[in-house]
Parts: sequence; structure tokens; C-alpha cells
Amino acid sequence: MKLVVKIGGQAAEDAKGRRRLARQIVELRRAGHSVVVVHGGGRALTRTLDRLGIATEFHQGLRVTDAATRDVALMVLAGIVNKQWVAEFAGLGQPALGICGGDAGLVYAKKISSGSNGQKKDLGYVGRPHKIRTSVLEMALREGLVPVVASLGLGSRGEFLNINADDLAAALAVALQADRLFYLTESGGVWDAERRLLPVVKLGEIPGLIRKGIVRDGMIPKLLSCSRLLRKKVGEVDILSAEGSNALLRAMENGQQGGTRIVKSA
Repeated sequence: MKLVVKIGGQAAEDAKGRRRLARQIVELRRAGHSVVVVHGGGRALTRTLDRLGIATEFHQGLRVTDAATRDVALMVLAGIVNKQWVAEFAGLGQPALGICGGDAGLVYAKKISSGSNGQKKDLGYVGRPHKIRTSVLEMALREGLVPVVASLGLGSRGEFLNINADDLAAALAVALQADRLFYLTESGGVWDAERRLLPVVKLGEIPGLIRKGIVRDGMIPKLLSCSRLLRKKVGEVDILSAEGSNALLRAMENGQQGGTRIVKSA
């Protein structure tokens, strides 16, 4: 099977968490699956911005990205975080190719703004994937590599844009015609107002969950990316815990699900 795995959450940013997730991905690769990894690195980016005295601002779950923030994102996401993952896979005997969306023309993005009630918020150098060229990923997969993609892409003028990693993972899953897309997160799924895990969320329920405030912050762009994905005839999206022991392997091998499955209908 062809899999896209988006990695997020605190577990993805410490050495033990990286090793635990990398082991699962290597096992899937050795079982014959093709795996593309997509990552952000928001906490590492925020920490670096703080050290540099650059303010952090979010709007509807998206990071407002001025030129200085964008340059630091390149340094942290395409540099430190990406190469940490490459090293993690190498330590397990699995060669990986660390790239960002700007490499080999992989991802071209359009600038976006965000807002409601007719009021738009300028997010700066923030984009949404517009055109995907998968040739570099397909080449890597043929060579037995695990592509590790940092969430940045190129704008229409050749400038780098910060891309929400959930959106990037969804776009790559569509372009690659992936069999399954996994979001590995700290939340481990979608929770209702009473903090009960929702095992299944239907496509039509997503706008209401956002409007009523049941889902907030970073879960909003995640669910919106799921909506766009399901409308493009991709039917298998799972939100799982990044911290759970072997959660990815259990979902793949045994059909066990400890998180939330996003579906078109019941």
C-alpha cells in the first residue's frame, strides 16, 4: 500500500518520540509498504522565534508568517527538524531523503488569507498547495527510500511559503493516489465538548464541529484538510495518537483504531 504519514505533536519533537514513530514507519516499509512522511515542527519553530525575539501569532490555527518568521521556518523546518528525522531513519538502517516542498518543484503554493464575516486576515507568507509534482517522491520510493517532506513550498514568484503540514499531507496523498493518510497528533483524535473521543466523524459534521467551537486551534485546519481530501475521492483518513505505543502499526495491521476515522458517510 502507498501511505502518507503526517507527524505532529510533542512526541514527534523529542528523541524518544521520534525513535518510536520511526521504528513503526521502518516496520511498515520492510513489510512492503511505500511510506511518505510529512512533518511540521511548530513548537521547535516557536522556541527558536522566541530566542530571536520574533513574536508568534496564530489565526484560526495557522501561523501568521512575516518575512522574518518565514526565514526562520526554513532554517528550523527544512533544516534542523527535517535532518533529525533523516538521522533517525538512518539509525534504524532505513535510508531517507529529506526535502521540503520547494525541492525539485514538488509543491507550488498559492498565498492565502483567513477570516470570517467578510473580514480577511493577511497571513503573510502562508500558502496552500496548488500544484504537486510527485516525480521526486516516486523516484525516492522506487529506490527504497523514505521521503521526509518539510511543510514549505514555492509561491508564484519563487518565494518560499509556509504551508500547514496537514494541508501538505492531504495534497500529497491526493497527488500520489495514496491508499491511506494518517495524521499522528498529540490529541490522538477529535474530542467533543465533554472531552469524549469521537471514533468516527462524518464529512458533513465538520462545519458544525468548527462553528460550535467543539474543535479549536490546530484541529481546525486538520479537519478542513480532511474535508478537501474526502471530496477528492480519498476515503481513508485516520487521526491517531503520536504518543501511543505502536498505534500506527495496530491501525495498519489489525484494523484497530484508538483515534478518529474521518469518513464521507456512516
